[in-house]
Amino acid sequence: MSSPCAAPSTTTAPLIPDRIFPNLYLSDIHTAAAVLSPNYCAPGLDRPKIKYVLSVIDSPARQPKVPAGRESEFILKLVKLRDLPNCDLLSILKEACTFIGTSLKNNDGGVLVHCQKGISRSPAVVIAFVMEEMNLNYDTAFRYVRSSRSKARPNAGFQQQLILWSTLCYNLHDEDGNEKPEYVAWKTENEERIKKLGPRWTGCD
Repeated sequence: MSSPCAAPSTTTAPLIPDRIFPNLYLSDIHTAAAVLSPNYCAPGLDRPKIKYVLSVIDSPARQPKVPAGRESEFILKLVKLRDLPNCDLLSILKEACTFIGTSLKNNDGGVLVHCQKGISRSPAVVIAFVMEEMNLNYDTAFRYVRSSRSKARPNAGFQQQLILWSTLCYNLHDEDGNEKPEYVAWKTENEERIKKLGPRWTGCD
């Protein structure tokens, strides 16, 4: 059975994403679905024009869909990630941040990043982008994002990975394409932590 979040929204409620800085927005999945709905930009409504939607969720079935006939108005991208502290956020950051940066440079519509609740996964991605774009450490970028979306709070594991993101200079690989030692060390330690969690651990895939 398909998720109700996968269907286009027909809401008329004022679900408006939070503006982080010009043309970059953050929200939960319900607001993302509303952005894609025909009613979102109805005449007389002053709402940000969104063209690019990055879904940071765990399954393609949950990704909000564009209504038939409006496919050319939006560009959607899915990055799979579960909201668990031991899931490898770092491994998806370059792909996600490149999508955000390239979309912003096109200057033809806003970029919306969302997860399920807009609390942990999507704020983590936006914080990572802000860190790289504005050359900020984690704490400063976290406060910057929270000033626009107060509920933003990446889980503890993601917070530690974002601190490492700065240490890695926003790239997991060196000039030769090899994974940097700091990332390799983190992955090794993370695998050990997962093993200690035992059979109740459900994994990140």
